[in-house]
Amino acid sequence: MDRYALTFPVRAGSEAVVAEILSGYAALAVCRPETGWALLERTSDFMAGRVVVRVVDITCPPSDAVRHLAGQPQIQAMEQRLRPHLVHDHDLTDEASFRRFLATAVMRVASGNGRTGRLPRRAVLYESLPGHAGELARRLAGITVVSGGTTVFRRRDLVVHLTEADDETPPVPLVGLVAPFARLARPMTLVTDRSVGAVA
Repeated sequence: MDRYALTFPVRAGSEAVVAEILSGYAALAVCRPETGWALLERTSDFMAGRVVVRVVDITCPPSDAVRHLAGQPQIQAMEQRLRPHLVHDHDLTDEASFRRFLATAVMRVASGNGRTGRLPRRAVLYESLPGHAGELARRLAGITVVSGGTTVFRRRDLVVHLTEADDETPPVPLVGLVAPFARLARPMTLVTDRSVGAVA
């Protein structure tokens, strides 16, 4: 299993509509029809203000997973509803637009440790000061969760700290730890969380 994240901004004033759209699509077909092999293990959509982050656990390259999703009617319908609210329009059925979207949206995994799977997820979004995203990600990577695991994603000046744990502790920005490197820190709202064989 590999983990990736995609991020994209939405237009100001569209936050509530986008959250409703992301939370409302039907369950996905997670397998390749021709083989029956599962491509997707879990997808989670988070929002903080105008920033959307989608975390995906997959068993294939991210481009294959996005193509698989883009071919499903419920995803196509959702994408059409989302497009008026996106800062940067994309059409996942168009190859050039698809490639541009991946080039601008994929967040790399800066670190990961501990136990993962279907534990409850929480996330905090950080925006680094110029030139400090790497150090910010390294500081967050040093945090461990006894009862679960953590993953740190980074794209340019955005850093996402994802935790998976059994407890019900809400996500809390670690302001004291990252203050020298971050200009913004805010908890993300979990909008959708779907695992193979389960919907939450």
